[in-house]
Amino acid sequence: MESIIKRNIKDLDYPLIMVMILISIYSVIAIYTATYGKTDPNIPSHIIVRQMVWEMLSYIAMFAMMFMDYHTLSKYRWWIFGISILLLVAVFVFPRVNGAHSWIHLPGGGSIQPSEFAKLTFIIWTADYMAKMNEKEYPDYSLKGLLPIFIAFIVPFLLILKEPALGQALVLLVIMFAMLIVYVKRRHLQVLIAIAAVVVITFGSAVAVYPNQTIKMLEHQHVLPHYQTMRLISFIDPTYSPTGSGYQVLEAEIAVGSGSVFGEGLLKGSQTNGSWVPFQWTDFIFSAIAEQLGFVGSSVLIMLFLVMLYRMVKVAMTSLDDFGAYLIAGSVGMFAFQIFENIGMNLVISPATGITLPFVSYGGSSLIVNFLSIGIVLSVSLRRRTLRFD
Repeated sequence: MESIIKRNIKDLDYPLIMVMILISIYSVIAIYTATYGKTDPNIPSHIIVRQMVWEMLSYIAMFAMMFMDYHTLSKYRWWIFGISILLLVAVFVFPRVNGAHSWIHLPGGGSIQPSEFAKLTFIIWTADYMAKMNEKEYPDYSLKGLLPIFIAFIVPFLLILKEPALGQALVLLVIMFAMLIVYVKRRHLQVLIAIAAVVVITFGSAVAVYPNQTIKMLEHQHVLPHYQTMRLISFIDPTYSPTGSGYQVLEAEIAVGSGSVFGEGLLKGSQTNGSWVPFQWTDFIFSAIAEQLGFVGSSVLIMLFLVMLYRMVKVAMTSLDDFGAYLIAGSVGMFAFQIFENIGMNLVISPATGITLPFVSYGGSSLIVNFLSIGIVLSVSLRRRTLRFD
């Protein structure tokens, strides 16, 4: 295998690595300018130093995963998945942070977010199940054959929803659908899409036509906490609670609009400098980028994301086996949804769900998981099919 790596090293996806470096530069600049001179107690001390340390550790993790044979993940899938579930249960032992049991606090002041790791472990387990099913003499692609996937999904999904972390739970749901799209037979896919469409249309219509009644119903049935239902209502009508649940999205929209074409310049954004957008270094970091760098600067970032997704798909199409292709399919679904949802909520075209912008927002757990996912893609690229005559 090592000889294969040496022969294929020139086929490594170097454009993908370059794109990741450029996005990391965006991240450091955005976090620095969004927190410079702020006295907000919610901002971690030495935040830019912490982010740069996490960046370095993430690149180390990425390259380590790149040189590791991704098939090793298949051998330890149950251990990886089991530990992830235990960590999701362990979060409830620790106190809430911003109203949610999402963090495990470590000695020395650090913390990890198990829901971030649960996304990657679910991708690994599901990819292995799908690949092994394809290898059977009589593979079962019926709804019965999909039952283990649904069970593997529902356990972490309910635990994450219980924290509560609606955004992370939705990402897990999208990951499952993204992987099923490239796995199931067309007729089963049509059924899944139809069910999803009915649920989304029904709920969206109820929120649009009967906002107050929908809030009361969701809270009475304990489906969602009050603040989450208010976020959904504010997405339909941001002016419904302009000083409450709609405040953050309205201020972010103002920041994006004030950036105009070329932006107000680094450290010159009135909304960013005035701290009008809460938690701008995490969930709403795109508003800081758009205000200071304008339409041009933020469009360059979006193009970098599109190139990243394109390179990932290209590697998946030349994967040595189904396992590698499914691993990448799950990661593509994860990144695509998070990017769309985060940028969308800054533009008020999607609800605010607490989803961070991959590779850009502040956060160690998310950064490590995201770069590990890219490391898996690079591992597949080192071992993908190539036409050789030696």
